[in-house]
Amino acid sequence: MSLSDHAAPGTAATFSYQFERALLWLARSPAETMVGIETNDDVAVLHSDGNQFLEQDKHSIQQASKPYGDRSHDLWNTLATWLTAIEEKEVCAENTKFVLVTNKTLPECIAAQIGRAKTQPEIDECVTALTKAAKNPPQGTENLMATVLKDESIPNLKKLILACEVVDGSQTAAGPALRAQTIAHLPLPDWCSPQADSITNELLGWMHKTVLETWQQGKPAWVKRNHFINQLDAILARRKRVMSRERSAHLIPVSEDTVGSQKGSRFVKQLHLITDEDNTVDGAIKDFIRCNIEKARLSQEGNITDQDWLCFEDTLLTRWQKIRTRILRMNQGQPLEDIGFNIFTDTTEEHKEKLAGCQTDQIYLTSGTYHRLAELLKVGWHPEFETLMKQWEESP
Repeated sequence: MSLSDHAAPGTAATFSYQFERALLWLARSPAETMVGIETNDDVAVLHSDGNQFLEQDKHSIQQASKPYGDRSHDLWNTLATWLTAIEEKEVCAENTKFVLVTNKTLPECIAAQIGRAKTQPEIDECVTALTKAAKNPPQGTENLMATVLKDESIPNLKKLILACEVVDGSQTAAGPALRAQTIAHLPLPDWCSPQADSITNELLGWMHKTVLETWQQGKPAWVKRNHFINQLDAILARRKRVMSRERSAHLIPVSEDTVGSQKGSRFVKQLHLITDEDNTVDGAIKDFIRCNIEKARLSQEGNITDQDWLCFEDTLLTRWQKIRTRILRMNQGQPLEDIGFNIFTDTTEEHKEKLAGCQTDQIYLTSGTYHRLAELLKVGWHPEFETLMKQWEESP
């Protein structure tokens, strides 16, 4: 026997399918709902008002597969199980929907007929079709057919048929269509629409983990819809934080030509008032350029508002004023260029200011913003920067 003989892709696909179906129920159900996997059925849905759905899932990767065939074990075992539950008062047919689901598109068959039956004549026709299909029953299905068609069970069988729904491959029951239906029911804000499939995968992973942990504790796997929404909120909050963060500096290359194009800017002139170090000036220019690029991107993609940027700049301006006041007081009598360089380094090195309530990761966003403020002459490094910059701008 080869190793491949032990493989069971069909079983794995069926198991995954149940989780996809459960995810749809969690997405579209009201608050306080609980969704179970392998509890009361393949998938079970309990509403807070006592109404429930019991779902049988038949998934197949075989081309020739015909789930819920007229004489199949699938159909008769499901009907017998549900009928017994009604008769033993485990469930009430009046507040329960019984759902037959398959990824395959059903041909015209008894299961499809049951799914359509809404009137008493249509229900009677289903019972007649079942009776006809049960003649000369196949081996292994005799007892199931006898259970379903017992004379005393016919009234409950009719209740069951009335409460039955059938969902097949023609009704977005599987694959991309099922996923699209799930996403359509998720309360997702517009900004994360491009990430909807990835977010759904995260929710699916969370559900797998939650169910497995519950099973490991020997408990039935019920997932509360409220917990599902809490997890969705956490996923969205985490993604929003990521969107609101600036990229690493190495992801924003700055060419030497771009650096050269800024050599005549005000903020560069301000730097030359306190230092002649080319590396320091070029580094500041790169921070300025990267900051402008990320400011534009975060404003467009990261839900960072103009008010967020104004608050960011106001905080940095207040911080600069405090640093400047302290250094001017503590360094009286020192060369003005040295005092200015200390103000510059203390202000722009190492500090990473919060933006929109979130900690930033890259220094260039803070230092680059300081250079933007220096370009606007709102901040300066040299103790007499305002006078010197005015003379520079007025010179021929």
